[in-house]
Amino acid sequence: MRIRTLWVWGALALASMAPGKLSGQVAWETPRMLGPHSPGGFGVYWLRAGTLPNDGDVVLVTWAAPGLPDGVSLRGGAGKGAGNEVAGFGGIDLNTPIAMHSEGQPVDLSWHTGVGLGYGQYLLVTVPLGLSAGRAWSSGAVWAAPYASVGVALDLHMGGDAPDEEFDLGPSADLGLDLSLDGNRRFVLRAAVSLGDRQALAVGGSFRTGR
Repeated sequence: MRIRTLWVWGALALASMAPGKLSGQVAWETPRMLGPHSPGGFGVYWLRAGTLPNDGDVVLVTWAAPGLPDGVSLRGGAGKGAGNEVAGFGGIDLNTPIAMHSEGQPVDLSWHTGVGLGYGQYLLVTVPLGLSAGRAWSSGAVWAAPYASVGVALDLHMGGDAPDEEFDLGPSADLGLDLSLDGNRRFVLRAAVSLGDRQALAVGGSFRTGR
C-alpha cells in the first residue's frame, strides 16, 4: 500500500507542474470535489474558475437527487467564462469506493468519473477519470475528511470558435477538505482546489437532504 500511496502523491505533483494548454470554456468538472468521504445531499458553492486567464466567478450547485444510485450526483452552474462570456455547464458524477483503510493501508480510496458539458464561447464536452485518497477523523461533534485526487480529463471542443485541436487529454489534480461541526453532519463545509492545467477554487457547503 505504501507504493500505491507514493504513486498517488507522485502523480499529484506531476499534474500540478504540467503546463497549461486548455483553451475554451469553464470546465464543468473542475474541481472534482469527490473524495472517499465526500457528502451527498444538496451543495452550493462559489467557484473561481481559472482554466483560462479571463475565467471568473461561477455559482456551482451539486445534488445527490433522491432516486439516483449511490455515488451518483448531478452538478451544474453558471458564471463568467473565457473572454468575459456568460458560461453555463452541467454534468453527472459517479464516485465509487475502492478500498477502506486498514493496518497495512493508511488511506481510503475511491475512483470517480462522469460526463458533462460547458457552453460559452463554444461547446466543451468533458469525460473525467480519477482516483481519490483520503481519511476521515472525528472528535466529538467535529468531523474532518481531507483528500487528494489525481486523474485525467478528455475534452471535446465543438463550435466555430473552438480550438483547432478537437480532442485534448490532460492531467487533473485536486486537494480538498470536508469539515462538519455538527455531530449528525447535516451541514458540511467544503473546499477544494484544482492544480495544473485545470486550475480552480471552490468553497461552500453541502446540506443533507435525507440520503
